[in-house]
Amino acid sequence: MMRKFYGIELLRFLASLTIVIYHWGLSFSFLNLDANNTYENIFNIIYLHGDAAVSIFFVISGIVFSNIYLDEKDNSSFVNFFVKRFARLYPLHILTLILIITIQFLFLHMFGSNQLYTYNDFYHFFLNIFLLLGIGLEEGRSFNSPVWTVAMEIYVYFVFFFLIAYIKKYKILFVLLVYSLIIIIDKTNAVELEFIRKYLNLAWFIDYARLFFSGVFIFLIEKKFRDSKFLYIATISLLIIASVIKFYFFIFIPSLVMFFVLIDKIITSSKTKKIFQVLGSLTYSMYLLHTVTFLYLLFILKAFDKVSIFYSDITFILYVFGTILLSLISFNYFEKPLNIKIRQKLLN
Repeated sequence: MMRKFYGIELLRFLASLTIVIYHWGLSFSFLNLDANNTYENIFNIIYLHGDAAVSIFFVISGIVFSNIYLDEKDNSSFVNFFVKRFARLYPLHILTLILIITIQFLFLHMFGSNQLYTYNDFYHFFLNIFLLLGIGLEEGRSFNSPVWTVAMEIYVYFVFFFLIAYIKKYKILFVLLVYSLIIIIDKTNAVELEFIRKYLNLAWFIDYARLFFSGVFIFLIEKKFRDSKFLYIATISLLIIASVIKFYFFIFIPSLVMFFVLIDKIITSSKTKKIFQVLGSLTYSMYLLHTVTFLYLLFILKAFDKVSIFYSDITFILYVFGTILLSLISFNYFEKPLNIKIRQKLLN
């Protein structure tokens, strides 16, 4: 039976919520509106550094994919792997793309311009449809802009798939080799070479691949030394070193994820586990739907000439809790059923 990581489910939700709040503050500058960091006294660190939460997703993905695909009995074909990724990610991506196109059409028709993310032409529609984002092909932020990191995840997923056999055989040693190669590429600026930069910008891909394989490493280390007290001491020590003494991003983020993996042992209540699992299931929905929530709220207020209300605490609360509610509905009544249907249709 595949292991459940309930601590990670909680962390996924918190990371997603962080992005929702971070983009609230950031979006006002994109709209050339006055800054509106609502509840800044509480969320100041999120408004300043909330984008780092995206990195948490990649480390968690490394753990989750290792948990699924590094089982010795698993022999998933490429088609099987692709269909499962397609069924999970693509339906909501297309739905949110349609919703964004609809609201931007209304903005353009009623107010003369697109809002928030404005490179909404056919070229960028093509890039969005095929998730060719985050590699330097786009000219600016378009449609449901946060989806570019989903594209990054997919690129890393396929690298992982083609390395599965070697990871199964050589385990930690092979992952360390892959991680070392990524660091060498990063530190030598190999992806910055002119003949590469002329066509692609792979800087983000390298960073996110590094984080993903940190997650694979965490999974293998935790599996091998699960009952060792040294693992707890090392994790806490790395968190302290990477946050208090000097901030090392690529140590802090994986150590934080490892901490949430290790707290699984104290999560014993079945009710708590269920709550964490439900919260974790909302992560992808919240990430893709929060732009939709923001733009539809903005449109309603602009239509009634009440944009000033956009600065109120009530609107912020509607934005956050509206996104969570929509995500709950989306996951249970759209994503999950469609995911099952697509798998049944294409894998049978």
